[in-house]
Amino acid sequence: MRTSILIIFVALVCAACQPDDPFVATETTISSRGAAIPATFVHPISDVGPDVPLVVMAHGHGGTREEAGGFTRVAKALADKGIASVRVDFPGCGDSTEPFTANTVTNMLADIGASRDFALRQARIDAGRVGILGYSMGGRLAVLATRDEHYAAVAVWAPAATDGMDSMVDFLGGQSAFERLRAEAEATGFVVFDTQWGARQQLSLKWFTDLETSKPLSAIREFDGALLVLYGSNDEAIDPGIAQALVASAERSQPLVEEAVHGAGHGLGFYDSNPETAAEVVAKTVRFLADNL
Repeated sequence: MRTSILIIFVALVCAACQPDDPFVATETTISSRGAAIPATFVHPISDVGPDVPLVVMAHGHGGTREEAGGFTRVAKALADKGIASVRVDFPGCGDSTEPFTANTVTNMLADIGASRDFALRQARIDAGRVGILGYSMGGRLAVLATRDEHYAAVAVWAPAATDGMDSMVDFLGGQSAFERLRAEAEATGFVVFDTQWGARQQLSLKWFTDLETSKPLSAIREFDGALLVLYGSNDEAIDPGIAQALVASAERSQPLVEEAVHGAGHGLGFYDSNPETAAEVVAKTVRFLADNL
């Protein structure tokens, strides 16, 4: 019986791996806020050598821990360089069993911290060499996460990283639409919102108030580690000026790398099926993280 259980466990752990992959990808759940958070932990395979660095990943608003294959590809490329990674599905996203009303900055930051803690409890992780990668809303979360935990390197893609709500007003349909949605959420506790990509979401009042009070620009001014800000020059969802303002606010970050991907939209090649752009984003991100962890 014990042998059968072991065989099943190994099969689950290695389900995402190919025979020649130099890493193990473990699909699991992590406890956070009393909820079971779907997670993928990727660890390079090595019997000797020092503890390995870690990258925590934070997906975008309404996305998943795969990010249309973008995060999956980054995790594999990092593992090829001897770097572990962990990524989760935020409330109401991917394999999450929670409602989207639980999708708030407060809860997502708690899940980022829980995923980091989970990974650090695993074998051979160097707690002094931890980085974080965030896309869009995840970029905002990645910057905010530096207030509470030490990160040696931060990489953000198309970050929705203004102080307050400004970076999300256009996403919600402009100022008048924002005011209407915000008022309905205040009156009933949440509001139903249809995104430009056809997803229906229940945005809680807490979703609004968390964004209104969070200050990623203030957080990045205090961050003195390595920072990569990557964005598409033709981003239709998050104005490139928002990423540029984050760069301008990173007064202490060393090194500070700004990468404008020419012609790319918000999908950065992953959501808009542009393999050349996607490959460029993965390569630049992995190189930055490998160089600074």
